Amino acid sequence: MLRGFIVSLAVGVVVILGGCGKKDRDQFVGKWESQGRKETVEISNNGDGFLIVDTHPNYLVGGTKTDKIPATYQNGVLQVATGFGTANVGYDKEHDTLLMPTMGGSAELTRVK
Repeated sequence: MLRGFIVSLAVGVVVILGGCGKKDRDQFVGKWESQGRKETVEISNNGDGFLIVDTHPNYLVGGTKTDKIPATYQNGVLQVATGFGTANVGYDKEHDTLLMPTMGGSAELTRVK
């Protein structure tokens, strides 16, 4: 059931962003935050791809944890390789929000201005 939801979410993001061209890939670049999850994400260009720096609470030992994750742009989303396959990071242009995959679905992060 969870896998089906993730696939549906990924397809929805691809459909929403399917018309994006190469210029639109730069919409992902910037600093993003989620107050509810106490998470910040910074996305920067990294050669032909991107680098995602995700700082979030470390629930196992307390404090915060920072992960650096390489990503590629394909079909209107950033794709990240995981141990479970590929995860898609989407962008909602209308609301200027980043859609990050989570174990329970996705989290919305707003751009830091």
